[in-house]
Amino acid sequence: MTVSEDSLMAYWKEQREQLRQSENQRAVLTNFVLIITAAISGLVVQQHFNLRTLPVSILLVLIGLYGALAAAKYHERAEYHLSQARALTRMLVDAGVVADSRAVLEASRDAHYSKYARLHRLRLHWLWTGLHLGIAAYGVALIVITCLLG
Repeated sequence: MTVSEDSLMAYWKEQREQLRQSENQRAVLTNFVLIITAAISGLVVQQHFNLRTLPVSILLVLIGLYGALAAAKYHERAEYHLSQARALTRMLVDAGVVADSRAVLEASRDAHYSKYARLHRLRLHWLWTGLHLGIAAYGVALIVITCLLG
């Protein structure tokens, strides 16, 4: 490989690492949000849905909305780095550094899609974002219950 090809490979590797980092950060954020959700839920129930717990329920709604926005942003960053890595892969194939395995990859992809005909259509980022929106909705439910029982 030439210096230029080495640079392309290093840049490709960096893009893939940045993609992984975005995915890992999204998972860590979600874990924190779930821990906070469990703590707030425990507090509200322990206090028997007392009106004093209303602010933490509102906080839970805000945390859920923030989590949804952050998860969507992490997805955007991951998509950016993936598109950069794909462009660099194309450049490496065109330069002859990496074999053109498009036909093999497409056959493998088609086999996978037939095996998971429905599930492959469900976008993972909607599940991540939906989880956070669900937490926000749970916060709203806590607010409603607190207002009715408090």
